[in-house]
Amino acid sequence: MDQSELEFESNQLVAPVSISVGAIDPEEDELPAEPALLVHPEASHSARLQGREVAYLLRRSERRSIGFSVGQQGLEVTAPQWVAMREIESALQTKAGWIVRKLQEAGQRQQIKLEARILWQDGGVLDYLGQPMSLRLTGDASQLLRTRQTHREQGIDGSQSLHLPLPTGAPPAQVRAAVQVWILREARSYFTARMLHFAALMGVRWNALRLTSASTRWGSANSSGIIRLNWRLMQHSPQIIDYVVVHELAHLHHMDHSPQFWAVVAQVLPDWKHLRRALRDRPLPVWE
Repeated sequence: MDQSELEFESNQLVAPVSISVGAIDPEEDELPAEPALLVHPEASHSARLQGREVAYLLRRSERRSIGFSVGQQGLEVTAPQWVAMREIESALQTKAGWIVRKLQEAGQRQQIKLEARILWQDGGVLDYLGQPMSLRLTGDASQLLRTRQTHREQGIDGSQSLHLPLPTGAPPAQVRAAVQVWILREARSYFTARMLHFAALMGVRWNALRLTSASTRWGSANSSGIIRLNWRLMQHSPQIIDYVVVHELAHLHHMDHSPQFWAVVAQVLPDWKHLRRALRDRPLPVWE
């Protein structure tokens, strides 16, 4: 869901001999000037960028340029099969400022997630439609399930709480599962209403809505009119949800991110850049 990408055009015209510059050396005992940045769990190479040790995953592909992608796991570098390591190292140094900045931002987002863990218990808090919502376990499940289902209440002060027909000592996994079932049901209803609203404004028709729990994207669309939205969007504000909905519906006009695509988005949401930035800058806590 949180990912930055950058492409670097290669000037190499012939396939050079590959060298091992940048490969991780287990015998290396030199201490970095500063603590290591976010380390990719499948790292195959490393480089020192602006005094920081950066471990990254290198993928070879048929693409024609060197690409950099910084996501939740760290830095991934994709390069043509024929490009030598010396050129990849040079590209890394050229874009070192961008890479280090994006890795720092990704690390900060991870730290925020860790600090914002949800306590799956009576009195625990999670965001719902961008606002804190407290969890209330209302009693013995065997009795309450027959009379009252999970429901949300909103106070006159704007506070909201989710009441779950579970005993106060219910295991965290049971509380989490009950909350997820409720959010999934609410998400389908909420997303459908927003998609119907914006589809009419944008002159598009969608055929199906599918909820996902993808870890790397908030939504997707295909040429068959199938829209996939991550159910955890329900933790974001209504404005951010609208941005993702409009973004995916706009793909029914243009299956790319061309200027024409963004023009369609801007017709409906003139402040889409602000909303996109807000979505990227506000990571959700780990759902565990």
